[in-house]
Amino acid sequence: MSEYLCPGCGAPLQSDDPDKPGFVPREILERDGPLAVCRRCFRMRHYGEAGGGQPAEDEVRAAVRRAVQRADLVLLVADAFDFEASVAPSVRELVRPPLVLAVNKIDLLPPRTPHEEVRPWVEQRLAAGGWPRAEVHLISARTGWGTRALWARLAERVGRGTVAVLGVTNVGKSALLARWSQAVGHKGPAPTVSAVPGTTLAPLPLQLDPDSFTLLDTPGIPPRGRMSDRLCPDCARRVVPDRRLKGQLWTVQPGQAVLLGGFAAIEISGPVPPGSVLIAYGAQGLPLHRTRAERVPQLLSDPPPPLRQAPCGHCRKRLAAGGFTTHAVTLAHAEDLVIHGLGWVTLRGGPLALSVRVPNDTKITIRPNLLGPKDRPGRPAARTVIR
Repeated sequence: MSEYLCPGCGAPLQSDDPDKPGFVPREILERDGPLAVCRRCFRMRHYGEAGGGQPAEDEVRAAVRRAVQRADLVLLVADAFDFEASVAPSVRELVRPPLVLAVNKIDLLPPRTPHEEVRPWVEQRLAAGGWPRAEVHLISARTGWGTRALWARLAERVGRGTVAVLGVTNVGKSALLARWSQAVGHKGPAPTVSAVPGTTLAPLPLQLDPDSFTLLDTPGIPPRGRMSDRLCPDCARRVVPDRRLKGQLWTVQPGQAVLLGGFAAIEISGPVPPGSVLIAYGAQGLPLHRTRAERVPQLLSDPPPPLRQAPCGHCRKRLAAGGFTTHAVTLAHAEDLVIHGLGWVTLRGGPLALSVRVPNDTKITIRPNLLGPKDRPGRPAARTVIR
């Protein structure tokens, strides 16, 4: 074990065991010293390969707690697409004030989404979840939108202090740090950016600007009940969006169902008020398919070609072996039914009784709608249901 940390993932560099985090051939470590990058990060950066050796959840949470204790301010990065997994109770118990929340991937939302509606929606969701008061910023690490303003705000709040950067796996923490590294002209190695969950393995101190604050990049917190974490890398890339979400509208009819790929099915299980429509949102690579409710079991076990691509045969067998759970829910007008790590459907009209079929241990949430009109005369009070 050397005294150096991998600048890509934060793991201590070592040349003894290629199956453990931080491995780098001895000759490369001796040649490059503190600039050496572990083999896992090298393969992610250059070949897009998924590396092994991710730390256990209890190790991650202990590392995050240590970083939070050392910091003057906590920056939590959340995912605009998968917001519920980003702010789950298991994440909330790790943070403390002062807290800044950066909602990343805002570029994935439809272009006409008013940001002045998204920010109060986020604040309301935090309040409903019992979170401490947080300053909310909307950003896109991919395009750079809002990242400079966030940097300036952190500098204003902590000066030359320390900011702990937290977030569940795959929310874009490393992409944000790489964006900042480029913006300030940092000459050293940048964190590894990858679609593979759990890229950062250990707390990684970063001094991107010698005249500004220090960042503590922490390992991604493993969320619970997120569909995308149960898939192979190829299937995960299909359901984790990297460009604007695909939206598809259906006029609701009795006895019908909507399939989100071969992963989940939403069946109409009750009367349909006239004019009710469902709008499904997901990644561009996620097939959306309307069918008769009685065909759902067959299509999930033996899908036609459009659905066969996601999940692949290997993932489909694993999900089937784990079994499916059916949730009976009632969705009201202007509410979202969220399947964690997959997408959501929004109801216009209703109320509507639904049967939601998802793989076991996959969480669903009913929330006030993120996209679309927020107000309607006689609309019931906002509610949250998590299962």
